[in-house]
Amino acid sequence: MEAFIPYIQAVGRGEKLKRDLTCDEAEEAMRLILAGDASPAQVGAFLVSQRVKGESAEEIVGFTRAARAFAQQIAPRVEGLMDLGLPYDGKVKTLQLAPAAAIVLAAAGQPVVFHGAPDVPTKRGVGPAEVLAALDIPADLPPEVVERQVEEVGIGFLYAPRFIPAWHALTPIRQQFGLRTALNTVEKFLNPANAPLVVAGFFHMGYLQRMRLALQALFGQGWIIQGPEGSIECPPGRATRVLSADPAADPLVIDSQALGLEGRGELAAPGEPAAHARLLHQLLADPAGAERADALRFARDTLFLTAGLLLFLGGRAVDLAAGVELARQTVEQGAALERLQAWQALCRAATVGG
Repeated sequence: MEAFIPYIQAVGRGEKLKRDLTCDEAEEAMRLILAGDASPAQVGAFLVSQRVKGESAEEIVGFTRAARAFAQQIAPRVEGLMDLGLPYDGKVKTLQLAPAAAIVLAAAGQPVVFHGAPDVPTKRGVGPAEVLAALDIPADLPPEVVERQVEEVGIGFLYAPRFIPAWHALTPIRQQFGLRTALNTVEKFLNPANAPLVVAGFFHMGYLQRMRLALQALFGQGWIIQGPEGSIECPPGRATRVLSADPAADPLVIDSQALGLEGRGELAAPGEPAAHARLLHQLLADPAGAERADALRFARDTLFLTAGLLLFLGGRAVDLAAGVELARQTVEQGAALERLQAWQALCRAATVGG
């Protein structure tokens, strides 16, 4: 465990002596953590010191490279795969809409993978895994099964306890000090399916430029969406910023009114994961019925805008307006619900067969 002490000292000394780790140092520090060569006390001291200091772009890159080396990665044979980097600690204030957006993407021809884990601090909120389980999509399928699902229906969810157990083993330590750490950032960049395009959600402006630099260094391209609770969702009426991995590129600012989407309403969390799932299913099965209630209409329009933006970023639409229209047609013509049903059927077959 002595090999880890210099890394704690580097980031945890006084104001004048503490420093950022180099990319290589950060990679080695995370490798030691995930290999079990740092004690729980050392891991806690390191993560809290990093939290106080603030992680640099180079540190995020190094941490992520080390973590990806510990992951069981998949390589589905599909063109233009998109990885959605969602907050592993879930959502407590707003609807967990990302699973529905991913289903719309797959139905519209944009293959997509997303990933998560249970009971992650700091929020320990409703994550996609819990919502998928309530939609009869088991979250904990083996990575090789998920790989086949992406190839067959264009969508898959990877469960961190399955594809990177060493990372998940850190959860009890993280829960003991109740702070957001660098791990909350890194897990959005794990990209376990090696997708050529990563789209990650962040909220705090102070992190956005660092995340752009990290995203560019890791994958060469990608996008960051400033969504609620660090998600990739784009509620109408909100000035959502979308940033390319290229730090020199100007951010996009979403104007929902120009797209004919009203900005009145809120995306309030409906309660337990099953309630989130029921609402998502309703949006996919009866989009016209959303006209009867303001809250449903706002959730439906958020789904259209979010999926439309992702279709545009993935190159499936020539502009944002075309992406929103493609998302709308995909839902209203029943293709999204059919894709959910096809995914459910594959999951049932995998469960029976495995």
